[in-house]
Amino acid sequence: MSADSHSLVKEERVVYRGLPALMFWTFISSLLLVATVFGGMTYFVMVLAIGLAIIVWMRPQEAVGAGMLYLFVCHVVFPSAARFGILAESAWEMYYWAAGLLIITTAAVARLGLRRVLTVPPSAKVFLAVAFAAAAYGETHGAATSYVFRQFYGVLLLIVYLGIALHAGDEELLLRRIRTFGVLISFCFFVYYVAVFPVYGFHKEMGFNGAQASLLAIVLFVAGLERRKLSWVLGAILLLLVPILLFLRSDVLTFLVALPTALAIKLKSKKLRILCWSAVVLMALPSILPPAAQTVMNEMRKVPVIENVLPEAVQDADTLYERWLQLAETVSTVQAHPFLGEGLGSALEWDSPTLGLLRGGYVDSGWGYLLQKMGLLGAAAFLWFLITILRNISRASAGLSACLLAAMIVTLFSQPAFFHFTTAPYLGTFAGLLLAKKYRRNLSTMAVTKQRNYSKGQSLSVFRP
Repeated sequence: MSADSHSLVKEERVVYRGLPALMFWTFISSLLLVATVFGGMTYFVMVLAIGLAIIVWMRPQEAVGAGMLYLFVCHVVFPSAARFGILAESAWEMYYWAAGLLIITTAAVARLGLRRVLTVPPSAKVFLAVAFAAAAYGETHGAATSYVFRQFYGVLLLIVYLGIALHAGDEELLLRRIRTFGVLISFCFFVYYVAVFPVYGFHKEMGFNGAQASLLAIVLFVAGLERRKLSWVLGAILLLLVPILLFLRSDVLTFLVALPTALAIKLKSKKLRILCWSAVVLMALPSILPPAAQTVMNEMRKVPVIENVLPEAVQDADTLYERWLQLAETVSTVQAHPFLGEGLGSALEWDSPTLGLLRGGYVDSGWGYLLQKMGLLGAAAFLWFLITILRNISRASAGLSACLLAAMIVTLFSQPAFFHFTTAPYLGTFAGLLLAKKYRRNLSTMAVTKQRNYSKGQSLSVFRP
């Protein structure tokens, strides 16, 4: 065969290899268009989940990106019915999000093997065991079964995606998927926003798509700066516009806090690191302390353009006061039930200064959520888990490290990001990819040592009689 013929055959194979993926995404795009025009978005998200599960079965390294981006696209094309307020109708769409993610995750676990996926650090196993005990406690003490399963599902996904990323994750592949599909999904969000703008104008929405977009933006932005790739940086900014347009304060602050955090991790100068950490503290205060948040909002309202754009719901720090009230109530819960709180699925009551007496199974404050539903044992196990992550932070993984640190400092106070199924796969994945570098380095060292010992034994056997 001539060189030209061989080259032609090779090109045909490359084209053929990409044809199934092209056909799949063409079909999905067409289905999305039909579902948007004629209805049936529930069918779209389930078909998408099945298609992604097939891809994950064929290429397990796609699992972490498929799970995260599936949740992101669900929040954009099939948003929660309760997105305009906590007193809106029940968010029934979440059942479809959870079911689709379960299909994708099951395919990954079946392909890799459950035993391998659950080969994770001891702190992660202990935290999962405590969550299981809290679920059993909640179930036997009157908590709604659906809430028990839903909340345990979030913790389970955190650990499962940690294991998947640890053993099959590919950071480079994930970055490419975020750059392509994450940015594409954010573009779909802008289409949605333009469509509803004549009705709602600039408005605030309740949901997790802001947190998801912010976490993706951090990883992509830092990687783009490190590699000097302008398209990645612009893609990250496009992702960040999602929480900005929805006026999700904590998600925007998470991104802003991550930038000096990444810089502090990369810098070698002690003085500059101190300066960066000081900036982190100053930026984090408006996301934690109500007076600091109110001061920032008052200053922003002095700018005429911003004052006209800001929705009324974000012009004060009431949501932060609510989180502090929730946290105070969970302290009372721990005093009565110190070990496992009231269990997963339990409800919390607190007296809101604006809405009166409220009762709900969801707790906005992540630390309050942890104390209410898993008690001191859950808090201790989770802190051990966080310490495991912190011990693996390095300059070589500045993006992942900064993202996880910012989530611990900012996001966790505003929402139970590590425990809710809509965001737990994100943080589990980033933690797994961070741990994977050290884990695989240790495996490589063990393999080299084993080979050296084997070679030494072979050499000694030559001189034996």
